Amino acid sequence: MPLTGSSARRYAEALLDFAVREEAISAYRGSLERLASAFGAETLRALRDPRVSLERRRAALDTAASGEPNAVRAVLDLLLERDRIALVPRISRAFGDLVDEREGIVKARITTPIELDERQRAELVRRLEQATGKKIRPTFAVDGTLIGGALVQIGDRLIDTTLRTQLSALARQLAG
Repeated sequence: MPLTGSSARRYAEALLDFAVREEAISAYRGSLERLASAFGAETLRALRDPRVSLERRRAALDTAASGEPNAVRAVLDLLLERDRIALVPRISRAFGDLVDEREGIVKARITTPIELDERQRAELVRRLEQATGKKIRPTFAVDGTLIGGALVQIGDRLIDTTLRTQLSALARQLAG
């Protein structure tokens, strides 16, 4: 059965309902992030190995997840039983996205021509938050082919303040 984003989102939405009821959103998020990082290719292969009985795989998973919230453990058990355990990393991402959305946080990918220090990063994020009116969760990248400025991707919106783009706009104005 294909592993789709909508399936992961449905599981994440269900887990978010439990987390809200239990007032434990950050605990659930942490749990899912820990599990997602632990579910590498080798772990998934072992948990999906049909040569190992479902009971043994379930026991191993229960032991590994013993400290996690009950609802998370129940979802893991269900995913294992339905051979959909590979969804765990996607469920974790979807859960994080839902929590961010709920809290008014947007993701931004900020690309600059040079590495920014912490002070520069904080100032750039502060200005973006002020301009958008939203809380920003940034990821930073460096692209040496850019000439000055930055490329900022927030959702489907691209803000291009690179010198190359500014020079192109000036050239069009002068030519027109």
